Amino acid sequence: MKLKKYIKLIALMMAMIFTLCACSGGETSEESSLPFEPQTQGEAKVGYIYDRPVAADNYTYMFEKSRKDLEIALEVETCYVDNITVSGFEAAVTTLKNEGCNIIVSAYNGYANAAYSVAKKDKEIYILSYGGTVSLSNLTCFQPKMYQPAYISGTVAAYNSDTHKIGVVCDDNMLQSFGVMAAFVFGVQEVYKADETDVRVIYANTNEETEEGVNQLISEQCDVIFFYQPTDYGMFYCDSLGVKSIGFTNDVEYSAKNRGLMGYYLNWATFITDTVRTCVYNNYEPEVFVGGFKEAFVKITDYTDNCKDETDSIADTLYEYVKNGNAKIFEGEIRDKDNRARVGKGAVLSHAEILGIDYLVYGVSYSKNLIKPVENPPVSDMVVKYEFM
Repeated sequence: MKLKKYIKLIALMMAMIFTLCACSGGETSEESSLPFEPQTQGEAKVGYIYDRPVAADNYTYMFEKSRKDLEIALEVETCYVDNITVSGFEAAVTTLKNEGCNIIVSAYNGYANAAYSVAKKDKEIYILSYGGTVSLSNLTCFQPKMYQPAYISGTVAAYNSDTHKIGVVCDDNMLQSFGVMAAFVFGVQEVYKADETDVRVIYANTNEETEEGVNQLISEQCDVIFFYQPTDYGMFYCDSLGVKSIGFTNDVEYSAKNRGLMGYYLNWATFITDTVRTCVYNNYEPEVFVGGFKEAFVKITDYTDNCKDETDSIADTLYEYVKNGNAKIFEGEIRDKDNRARVGKGAVLSHAEILGIDYLVYGVSYSKNLIKPVENPPVSDMVVKYEFM
């Protein structure tokens, strides 16, 4: 009996040793050398929520590019719903969850508060929120420094203007619209003195409003027009009239071949892919990511042959200053359109403070709002779509 007990004890000890060896030996194996072990791969499905029809503009095109990249890089299935109002955001999340989505990309800055509310209540999903400012355990937010390309655009516009009167057509539903217009004016003032700056702003949304705005700016002798809108339609229209333009496009040759000066665009596909990857592999860490030139999150196109000589050397020098953090775009003293001090001398605004700007800066001589209320806004059919436009 004692011998049998001894044998059993030896067997038990050997089993424990083999178990320990197996566990410790895994550290040197090829599999465990990975930084993380896949847990949910194959189960992830990503749903996008758009406030407008897909492929209607460059804005949704950039998101659709990221959606296609996800399918290629991570082999996950993606889909979307579009024409979703802010009040319909939660219902859209429910629709996508019922479709099997456990990762949501909120593709409109107007959804930021709704995305936060849903993420706080529903811990079964991850949400990537464009324009949001507060993260949660399952909520990551991302924002571009759109004022950086606007600053460069202002310098290019001023250098290429003959009348020294420059127009801006802005959709004020765009993220950071006041900050972007301010940065544009500061860029203009790299060429002109503040008291000599004459920038005229018109708010427009639809193609019809944009045409009306462009026509009015031309009648006021503006010979370069900067667009802060989600579409490049204004650049097309300016080109048809022989007017120089700068706008939201990654292909000026396509948008304004004859008179376009440069363009700017967003580049968030890599960020979205990397963030979704962390969700898929259970390596997710929430953040509020803000990216600009340095992170290649926003980009500008090459300056076209329509620009005056030396445009590229002047603008490229300024670009490098901005990219390297040496150009403090929002350094005081900053005055508003009516010459009232808003930021003290020497103070430098943070990104959050730039988001809070709600006034036009000194150098804007005129503004007009052409945006009309939409009487019968389109109602989403909540149909989940998979195709790429």
